Amino acid sequence: MSVKPPSSSTAPAFYATLARGLDDLDRSLVSSSPSSAAFLSLPSLRAALALLRAAHVGLARLVASLHLPGGAAWLDEYMDEASRLCDSCRALRLGAAAIESYAASAAQLASLLLQASSSPHLSRQVARAISVCRREAMALKEENRALVEARADALALRLSEGVPADAKLSGFNGFRGVLCATRMLTSFLLTLLSWGVLHYWPDVGGPAAGDCGAYFGAAFASALSRAQQRAAAEATRTAAAAGGAGVMMHEFRRVRAAVEEAKEAVDRGGDVAAAAAEVGLRAGVLRSASEDILALIDDLFDEVVEARKKLLDLCSGGGN
Repeated sequence: MSVKPPSSSTAPAFYATLARGLDDLDRSLVSSSPSSAAFLSLPSLRAALALLRAAHVGLARLVASLHLPGGAAWLDEYMDEASRLCDSCRALRLGAAAIESYAASAAQLASLLLQASSSPHLSRQVARAISVCRREAMALKEENRALVEARADALALRLSEGVPADAKLSGFNGFRGVLCATRMLTSFLLTLLSWGVLHYWPDVGGPAAGDCGAYFGAAFASALSRAQQRAAAEATRTAAAAGGAGVMMHEFRRVRAAVEEAKEAVDRGGDVAAAAAEVGLRAGVLRSASEDILALIDDLFDEVVEARKKLLDLCSGGGN
């Protein structure tokens, strides 16, 4: 999915773009998750990353058109939000890279399983490869949980974030309102992405987004509220079905299930060749998905860094 930043550099156009992107994301959560089994599959993670990128590109473009005074507080506020997103990209990248490594281990297991189906003397190597995959999955769960717990407050990872009671949204020609909407959206999207490639934890709470309609328009408020509710419901069902927390990315969960089925086939003398084919298929899909996510995270990071540089140059050059 590709979300284009608003062509018109106005706050209403910006909010309208965010609303359309949220509607697209909401549809991806529905279409990929008829029974919650495919929640947070690659299409919805791609949609979340595309909307994050469009939001921050649009924010930088809008800021550049507001004729704001160089060196004022608005620049610090923008830089704080951009830094937060860069820090989030680094954390998400760690998670996606670990998933890619797990996919490689599963692919190695598939290869050994295929050989073992005709060469029983490889049973020790197969057992070792299964243990490696299971250990990696458990380590990934524990290490990611620690990472999320350490960074959740700093990155404001929460499903819902409302308008602060003391927000002066008209400040700096409306810049603070635009930044507030972006922050609310970013918290939601980063939460989804963190659930996908890092670790799921129950929503830590926070004010609902419904109170923002008077500031940012009914379309944005309702779209954000719908997407938040959809994500919360699907996450609860999926976590219950999966038996707890951990990486929620659908493709990752499919590989874990395939590894467990392969272990069962090996232990009980089942169809090892079929198990090998399933693990290999799922591992290939996961590797491709994790590579895709890593590339999109890198693109987002580069975009934010470039936007920061442009605004600093704008201010230092006296363009206001």
